[in-house]
Amino acid sequence: MQCFVGVSKNKRDIGLLLRIVGVCLALTIGEAWAEEEALLTKLNINIDGARGSLEKNIIARLPAYRPPCWADLETMGKFQRALQNKLKRAERALGYYQSSNRITFINDETCWKVTAKIVPGPPVRIKKQRIEIVGEGRQDEQLMAVFQKSPYQKNDILNHKIYTDYKNNLLEMAQQRGYLDARFQTKQIILDLQNNSAEINMTFVTGKRFRYGNISVAQKILEDKYLRRFVVIKEGEYFSSAEMIRQQQLLQNSGYYAMVSVAAKYEAAKQQAIPIVITLKERKRNGYKLRLGYGTDTGLRSKASMERRWTGSSGRRLNIEVGLSQRINELKTQLTVPKDDPDRNNLFYTASYKQENNDDVESENFRVGIVSTSLRDSDWKRTLSLSYLDDRTTVLGESATKSRLTLAGVKYSKVKADKVLFPDDGWRIRFEAEGALDKVLSDASVFSVSLHGKKVKKIGEGRLITRIELGKTFGDELDDLPKDLRFFAGGINSVRGFNYESLGEVNDDGNVIGGRNLLETSLEYEHPIQDKWSAAIFADTGNAFDQTQDTTLKLGVGAGIRWRSPIGAVRVDFAVPHDDTSDLHLHLSIGPDL
Repeated sequence: MQCFVGVSKNKRDIGLLLRIVGVCLALTIGEAWAEEEALLTKLNINIDGARGSLEKNIIARLPAYRPPCWADLETMGKFQRALQNKLKRAERALGYYQSSNRITFINDETCWKVTAKIVPGPPVRIKKQRIEIVGEGRQDEQLMAVFQKSPYQKNDILNHKIYTDYKNNLLEMAQQRGYLDARFQTKQIILDLQNNSAEINMTFVTGKRFRYGNISVAQKILEDKYLRRFVVIKEGEYFSSAEMIRQQQLLQNSGYYAMVSVAAKYEAAKQQAIPIVITLKERKRNGYKLRLGYGTDTGLRSKASMERRWTGSSGRRLNIEVGLSQRINELKTQLTVPKDDPDRNNLFYTASYKQENNDDVESENFRVGIVSTSLRDSDWKRTLSLSYLDDRTTVLGESATKSRLTLAGVKYSKVKADKVLFPDDGWRIRFEAEGALDKVLSDASVFSVSLHGKKVKKIGEGRLITRIELGKTFGDELDDLPKDLRFFAGGINSVRGFNYESLGEVNDDGNVIGGRNLLETSLEYEHPIQDKWSAAIFADTGNAFDQTQDTTLKLGVGAGIRWRSPIGAVRVDFAVPHDDTSDLHLHLSIGPDL
């Protein structure tokens, strides 16, 4: 870089000239520093002769520090010795004890070029292994299952990571199962380098299995009889680190406490009984939230909520929520009653008032009910409900239809995924059914079922996302059904390329009135672009219809951009109906894929 500064006799210019000189010096120094940084990164190490896992391990263990390009011979000699040490460690870790390495470095007047010529030699192989477990743990099926997974087979190459992982897994399982005094009495690898062989000797002593001793809980919210619902560990039962973690999470998830400490006092244990001390600090009793947003299905929206985190010493929680948007206004209240094992089982008393308008059909309803949820051992979530619905549905230009229904419902749902927010492999399924009987606190007999399924599968670098939605309502004529029991299609979570609830049966006035049947499918491929960004192409098809013989499926196609935010994928989609590519629709959504 070059700076040119003219000399002035005007005293007023002296300050300006000094500032210009300062800027030039800073830029010149900065450029020189950038050139120096570039040279620092040019020193490269070429690995020759190693292949596969050996090459990867050597590269992973190369020295973090590398001399600058202008380093002298003494510095390069020190680096050569450090590199030789790293190479030996990397080779021996994979069983190559007889390797030879030749390191050369040449300066081509721009930088040093370092080459490491690797001759691995014959690897050390396992000749014999003697692994023994002693103590009460021999009768523990879970511990023995880990023990019986031998680290090596005869003639396997000695990989030290496999040896270390086996030891750690065995010790970790013993600790989880309550064998807190477990230790390795013997742990050795005996090398015979003349014959390139090794023997493994291990003796693992489990000691006695510990139990929970006295369990004390310090807190001020719940009565003891209600607190017991949240304490899953029991005095006298075998100690388990997994159960200790579950106990911590259960108390944290209760919503009552700002600080949770579950401590095992190992040093105070007597006769293998460990005292457990649980310390809890309550949260503020009331919590408030206000959220503003926009969705292409709902338009501008706001939501305000108040949570009474406990209404009394029984631990019941009260939630009141008000949601306002251009299409849906709703007031909801929910009283939560914890049951035994409240992380898996709860009872809810609910009441709601909702106004909804999709331009063609308006509805206004009041619903009150009771809901019971339970998480099964198979991770299926079962929801049983009983509710009373008082509904007024009005199709544009027609008189209102009133419904009073007492609905009994059941729902089963399950999600399985390798990751919570951005799964590469996973699925979600949900089945729902609810119905009412005429003259049983209802003015009609009606029964509705629906099935939802979604799957994510990694394909190459991208992901394939498929979805299916089925629904059917039995009972009254479509015109007599409340809007909540009709099906509609179209929108961000339905058939993209069409407006929210714009697909369904059409009456004589051209208004979409929904249908008693629903069929939707979706196929999407998402491919990563850079960092947290990806692109997607998709095709959605489906419709809501009254008679199965009159089925006409609508097709929407499009493309979109995805950004992986901390709370889930932000999706921006552009889609058009297949039969009218000039009708472009924008769809926005955010949240996890499953």
